[in-house]
Amino acid sequence: MNELSNNSEPLFDKHVSKNTSETPTMYDTILVQLNSPRTKRLNHESTVRNWRSSLACFASTLKKFSADDLRIDGMFEEFLDDIERSLKETTLAVSTLDNYTQVLHANLLVFAEVDERVRKEVKQGIRNIRKKQKKTMPKAQAIDDAMIVQWLRDLDGYCNDPKSAPNLFKLARKTSKMAYKNSMNMHHMLLLRGYVWLTLASGARTGEIRSLRKGNITAKEMTRTIYKMKVAGTEVTSNLPPFIQERIRPMIASIKRHAPKAELLFCEHENKKGKGTIDPRLLQELVKGSMIASGMPPTSPGGYYRLHDMRKVWARWIDENGGSLESTTAFLGHSSTQVTYKSYFHDEYKNKLARKGQQIGLNHLQSLLAPPEDLTDRLAELRAFLEAGEEIYANGSFSLRHEVDRTKSARPGRWSKLVPAPMREDTIGNDQPLDRAWTIRTDGIRVPAPRLELGTP
Repeated sequence: MNELSNNSEPLFDKHVSKNTSETPTMYDTILVQLNSPRTKRLNHESTVRNWRSSLACFASTLKKFSADDLRIDGMFEEFLDDIERSLKETTLAVSTLDNYTQVLHANLLVFAEVDERVRKEVKQGIRNIRKKQKKTMPKAQAIDDAMIVQWLRDLDGYCNDPKSAPNLFKLARKTSKMAYKNSMNMHHMLLLRGYVWLTLASGARTGEIRSLRKGNITAKEMTRTIYKMKVAGTEVTSNLPPFIQERIRPMIASIKRHAPKAELLFCEHENKKGKGTIDPRLLQELVKGSMIASGMPPTSPGGYYRLHDMRKVWARWIDENGGSLESTTAFLGHSSTQVTYKSYFHDEYKNKLARKGQQIGLNHLQSLLAPPEDLTDRLAELRAFLEAGEEIYANGSFSLRHEVDRTKSARPGRWSKLVPAPMREDTIGNDQPLDRAWTIRTDGIRVPAPRLELGTP
């Protein structure tokens, strides 16, 4: 009994794992699943890559615990505390962390054979952690056009004279492996500018641009693939006007000179080693460093600099120039307008819409409370207009007013008066009466005169 009670003791040494070699950790179990040929066969390559990235993010925690450990209250709390520390210490973007935490409880813990009830508890625990962390994150400032123009001009300057650029790697990350460089080289500057311009010109996701191949770029167009549900892809072609072409051509020439065997325009990944032109981390450091050098604020909550956030700028450009929410959604490749509005419009834009909506409502409310309009003056204006009818049409081809000859009825007492029917023009333009076409007026009854078709004699 004492042995059983000791094994269920809810105390956990953070530094020494309680797991023996006979009890694999969650990390070990997950890794077996990810390396399984079945997993690779049944899932898209990008999906498995995302799972591995999530595993790497929480590896230190998952190596300390087994699936059975999470059923013990004390260890469960230690597990969540360790997850929270990992989330605080990471430098990943907020959206990336949201993705990784989703993968953790929805996929990785399934691979680790954690009970469904425990997975739900982990999900709720992580949700509470993320809510608390996001409350303390600084809000991102909206990126205005002046900032973008300055940034793009600086990039042109770096490509014309790389020595004029500060060490962008060091600005982005002091511990960068390129932080020791005294100056930037031309090849890196051309790659940076090409990456920025292709992303900005197309409004594409940065992952779509990083995976571009040489054949995806022609003299006037760029073709990229948008993956939906990580399974099937849709090709999208974007025009490259001359002012963008002149910034892309030097990069293409530099790639042919420095990396003639490269298949990808930019980044390598685990299955394409040696077939890209630059390490993804270095490319991200170049982007971040160039933004900081140009005086741009963080583009995402939490102090992150992301080229991906230029898609939000596109949403603002389309809206400010008369585009609809639907057109913005179609351009950005979103599944619904809800996604576009929720995630791609800055709070300032949403506040503007709220103020506009309020003003419309207040104007309507004011009109409801206003006294009834006095129509006397408007009726007088209408009467004067009608009385001036003869004068208005005097110089026209016809008149709305006809002189009426009152004649005595042949049968007094029965008919009040006879009014001649309207005149019609003959083939040479002379007015001719319609024979025996009289409009008979009676008390409350009007019988229209017969009509002749045009062209009848």
